[in-house]
Amino acid sequence: MPGLDSLPQVIPRREDAGTGTYGAAAVEGLGRSTEPWWRAGPRRNGALLAAVLVGLVGWAVSLRGIDVDRLGSYGLLAALPALWFVALGVLAIAAVVALSAVRPSGPLLACVGIALVIVLYATIPAVTDLPQYAYVYKHIGVTRFIEAHHGVDRSVDLYHRWPGFFALAAFFGEVAGRPDPVTFAAWAEPFFAVVDLFLVAALARTVLGGTRVPWLAAYLFTAGNWIGQNYFAPQAISFTLALAIYVIVAGQLTRGPGSPGSPGGRGSGRRMRLLRRVLGSAVDDPGPPRTATWPAGATIAAILVLTTAVVVSHQLTPYLIVLTVGVLTALGVVRPRWLVAAMAVISVAYLVPNVAYIRDHFGLFSGADAVANATNSGVYVELHKSAGKILYARAGLALFGGTWLAAVVSVVVLLRRRATRGVLLCSGAVIGTGLVLFLQTYGGEGRLRVFLFSLPWCAILIAAALLREDSPPRPLRAAVTLGALVTYLGLWLCAFYIPFDANHMTRGDVASAAWLYDHGDPRIPVMLGDTDWPGDYSPRYAEFARTPKPSYALLEDPVFRGNALGRAPATETAGVISTMGRYGPRGYLVLSQSQVAFAHSYGLAPDGTIARIGREIQADRHFTVVYRNPDATIYLFTRDAAEAH
Repeated sequence: MPGLDSLPQVIPRREDAGTGTYGAAAVEGLGRSTEPWWRAGPRRNGALLAAVLVGLVGWAVSLRGIDVDRLGSYGLLAALPALWFVALGVLAIAAVVALSAVRPSGPLLACVGIALVIVLYATIPAVTDLPQYAYVYKHIGVTRFIEAHHGVDRSVDLYHRWPGFFALAAFFGEVAGRPDPVTFAAWAEPFFAVVDLFLVAALARTVLGGTRVPWLAAYLFTAGNWIGQNYFAPQAISFTLALAIYVIVAGQLTRGPGSPGSPGGRGSGRRMRLLRRVLGSAVDDPGPPRTATWPAGATIAAILVLTTAVVVSHQLTPYLIVLTVGVLTALGVVRPRWLVAAMAVISVAYLVPNVAYIRDHFGLFSGADAVANATNSGVYVELHKSAGKILYARAGLALFGGTWLAAVVSVVVLLRRRATRGVLLCSGAVIGTGLVLFLQTYGGEGRLRVFLFSLPWCAILIAAALLREDSPPRPLRAAVTLGALVTYLGLWLCAFYIPFDANHMTRGDVASAAWLYDHGDPRIPVMLGDTDWPGDYSPRYAEFARTPKPSYALLEDPVFRGNALGRAPATETAGVISTMGRYGPRGYLVLSQSQVAFAHSYGLAPDGTIARIGREIQADRHFTVVYRNPDATIYLFTRDAAEAH
């Protein structure tokens, strides 16, 4: 006899009495009520909508108390006022209460999700009005180059060989009358976060059906995506397109393996017998009923068009998509089989003309050792770590390990509930994503991309294990769900907001970059104190790109750090002269406040090092100040001809 927890709980709440008879048909239609959302439980929905508005108003008011110019080792996290956390808490509670309704309202859940995204992702652009991350300005420079020259130059760098995102951004800037993307790039993070929120909800709905579980999956994804790939970059749009492809594949090209009419049922007897042996009779689960089917030709065409858009925009994402769809095809879940082959052909065909460039500048493969690729951080060794930096690192690891562990536990729970179609789809997708680690470390970021691309599927598994679509959660289960969401949010805040002190760019930083690329000599190499400076910001960056760049930023050069740093001023200045002299008789040296924060956050040097170097070289005859503002100084280094010999 089944346990009480496994029986659908369809007894209407007091406020829903009189809205209809709850039978089997009504249970099947939970979350898909034909009544307008504002008339299904109006008191509950009205109160929740009011709570969302209160949370947003509280968030907006709290922004006045945030000062980004005085940040410590805990970054923006320590600068957030109490009202900001109260606003986030109100939204988290509203989310779980909305999910607990007998018939959850999709539009209301969407409003809660949008509010969560605004509070989490719009805080930084609202208080800074400039994009964070130094490397965003490189993307802005490429976009401005395309705007200025109405085309690309494949000889400049890698970005001109994968120009899809930059061409789209240039087109948007021209249409919007904003030729400098710095005016809108900061808002890319909340924009892509909102779009991804809806796509994850749609993906979960195609996999499991319903309303309650899909929106919880979308919330968990939003609160777990700490990687920071929503910024103004090709990865942001490529990931969004990947989600769109997954939604179409899962919604139009999959069936429960072995179910009547399933493509996976043809010619797959041996595979089906193996799946039944592993998963039991539940492998016949057909999944949610299909409400609409696209014409086969339109479905395939849409997938291939989206794949092509990804291929011309990003180097790694097409192969993550191909591996994911490939594993699902091998499991017999996706048909037709030739689709993944067509996607692979498009990806490889675009890569072939660029293979030599990739091989010469980056290396095509980093080896088949997945463990080595996953553990390669791709960054320099830190000299010391602050307490905030340690918390940031541990929060990220907790989100990594906690998400994957929770997903594994969720698989066990869902198999006991006979939800095998969802388990097979999500588990196969996660496995396919992880296979990329047998090919590339991607400059130490391979593990970050694997987590990002596996997160939607893991969120779906976790959400389905926490809640049941056919019945509202009891108080204990609702409390557990709230605890899971709050845990994700807390870890996200640590992982995303603490490093903001190192990612923050000031107007002085951007102004110094604009001056250098507009007025500097492109034949002179540019040395930075460390890498955190908005380089390549101008459309003229291509002229500077043709001049050989220093292999290291000053504080990252092992020769300089090992021989001069921290010694007597004369010795330290001699070390700077020697380091810059290796790249030519002249050079620009840029020192800025953003570099000071970066050096402190990542332990590149003891506090005060950059300021001390600035004072020492300013007194040396080899250096002349050519530009200065309160946040940045640019020096021109000149070595005598006699010294060169």
